[in-house]
Amino acid sequence: MQIGNYLKKYQPVIYQTFVNSLQQKKISHAYLIVGNPGTPLLETAKYLAKTLICDDPSPLACDNCISCMRFDSDNFPDMIILDGKEKTIKKDDVLEVENRFDKTALDDKGIMIYIINLVENMTVEAVNSMLKFLEEPGTEIYAFLTTNNENNVLPTIISRCQTLNMKSRPRNDVIEEAIELNVNQEDAELLSYFYNDGESIHDFINNDEASEQFFSMKDAICNLLNKLADNDRAKAIFVMENEINPLVKSKEDMRYFLDILIDFFENILTKQTSKVITLKSYDTILEKLANTLPHVNDSLVEIMKQRNIVNMNLNISLQLDHIINYITKD
Repeated sequence: MQIGNYLKKYQPVIYQTFVNSLQQKKISHAYLIVGNPGTPLLETAKYLAKTLICDDPSPLACDNCISCMRFDSDNFPDMIILDGKEKTIKKDDVLEVENRFDKTALDDKGIMIYIINLVENMTVEAVNSMLKFLEEPGTEIYAFLTTNNENNVLPTIISRCQTLNMKSRPRNDVIEEAIELNVNQEDAELLSYFYNDGESIHDFINNDEASEQFFSMKDAICNLLNKLADNDRAKAIFVMENEINPLVKSKEDMRYFLDILIDFFENILTKQTSKVITLKSYDTILEKLANTLPHVNDSLVEIMKQRNIVNMNLNISLQLDHIINYITKD
């Protein structure tokens, strides 16, 4: 995906806001980019950060100059990325940023940048460590923070940042775009929860290493849903323990599993209210689940609750047991 074109076409407010700030030399020292799952938060943060070191912005990063190419190849020495999607961000990670940026910039531009993707996936200690750094940034130090849920971000962080809100493209548009690129419809529908453009879905599906977990997780969850639709509590618990549990090896895996489960349960609830579902390829199983599962709304709320507390030091196996027992309770 060409992120510059994406922002100009689908996120014109963010695009123009940053252009104006750049032209008026009023760049904020900290930005909080807010967007639903699927919106390219990290890609946007990187592109805006790259703009700050671009040799020839036109009006944002040109993607062709030496500085842009160094940035894209991770050879710009004064940038650090902490990605909460890959792992929970801890205090030591933040301290590493602070210690590095307490020194003189290595590049002649003198600009130092750090990106924290999904700040809601930081430990409490990490957040507390970051607050003072945000409040008293050094000269030419810029922060780009991202989140899927602004409500999970401390007001003290929000107050120190300029907030940029990303609009989600309609999922049906993204699905159609992916299908036109020869992505299987059911995969396009599921992955439209995680990506906000068809090209990214296509690239993901065609990267065997990246998509392996998705296909394994999809198969296991579909098996779980079939057992739930059959009202077979024992087999549903068996699938959770023997197929899903082995796939969920980390907090990041847990979030991935719960996101897919949330998407299915939201569609089940939509089915119960006779509205148009997103996961049309799964219409038969969703119809059956809508008529079989008890307390779908309460189960969805509980799954979301479990999603929000993944960062706590919980036993993943016990958390999975709790979820399946909650879903299947009378």
